[in-house]
Amino acid sequence: MNELTRRISESDCKLIKPLKIIYVGPAHDGTCKARKRALEALGHTVRVINPCDFLDSLPWLLATTEKKLQFGPATYRINRSLLRTAAEEDHDWVWIDKNVFVWPSTIKELIAIGLFLIHHLTDDFMNPNQPLRHYRQAIPMFHVHLSSNVFNVEELKGLGVRHAIQTHLGFDPEFCCPGGQPPLPVEEFKTDVVFVGHWRKHLDEFILPIIDQGVKVALWGQGWEKSPQRKKLTDRAKFRLASDEEYPSILASAKIALCFLSHENRNTSTGRSFEIPAVGTFMLAERTDEHESFYVEGKEVEFFEQPAELLEKIRYYLSNEEERTRIARAGHDRASTSGYTYFDRVVMDINNILPIYEEFLKSDRRSQSVIALKE
Repeated sequence: MNELTRRISESDCKLIKPLKIIYVGPAHDGTCKARKRALEALGHTVRVINPCDFLDSLPWLLATTEKKLQFGPATYRINRSLLRTAAEEDHDWVWIDKNVFVWPSTIKELIAIGLFLIHHLTDDFMNPNQPLRHYRQAIPMFHVHLSSNVFNVEELKGLGVRHAIQTHLGFDPEFCCPGGQPPLPVEEFKTDVVFVGHWRKHLDEFILPIIDQGVKVALWGQGWEKSPQRKKLTDRAKFRLASDEEYPSILASAKIALCFLSHENRNTSTGRSFEIPAVGTFMLAERTDEHESFYVEGKEVEFFEQPAELLEKIRYYLSNEEERTRIARAGHDRASTSGYTYFDRVVMDINNILPIYEEFLKSDRRSQSVIALKE
């Protein structure tokens, strides 16, 4: 029995009949792939509309421009394909992961058909740099909003949304622990400290003191060339993304993996918050209330707030292998047994959605919306 099969057998998902779901999102990789696979594992029929399929058919410059503008030939075809799919056969839900390209007018047509609309977001819709103008205009139309951003949940409620539900990121056990086992270290990736993520301005004040102390640091992700201290980072930064195949091994090959958060997105946790312990590596993460609700500091993971505290803890745990290994093992056990997989998250999400969906089914489906639409 693999990990996903075991979790299906142990799940307490309350749904009594399989659903037909149109899933809009890049379901070919990343967290969207994990959520889509979880929905299918629960017995639902999932029809995917992947925006990347439409964008990838365009010349690079045109595709890049369209991503910024959220308008163009691919956007038109995405909306047309979604409406055509919805009209072809009877579906129950439309689940949209981070709505960048679906027009509010399309959302209205889906509501008129009688579909139940769910929006899932792991970014901050209040961040002006996020390409979410279509989503912001359509906020009142969705029946349920799932957000991993604790601030967004309250802000959505402040906008009059009835059903804004807190969800969480997690980890994919088939990705982080293939065959139920953490990935083995790879010689070329071995290092004392690793961080996998794109460069942000505030990271230099944390990373540079570690480098100055002679600690072996590896940095993976995009944007590190933008740092004013690029010369100091040249030997550490890979200046590229880690592939899906490389990522678990990169984490597993480090003695300590850092978990920085996006302050621009007001994150209080991230996928790394669960993926690092899942692969069995010692995690040193930014201290937040949410992180402290997931793990016990000093027993399962370690936290930091200031650069000096980070450097002090790196020094200490590099010098205390036995304690570091014990904490890493406890963190792995906590992540593996506490409902932190994406399958567990989807089960929780569906159980939270079901009462709302049952209320929806009892109503006039062709006129139902969470907030009355202004024509």
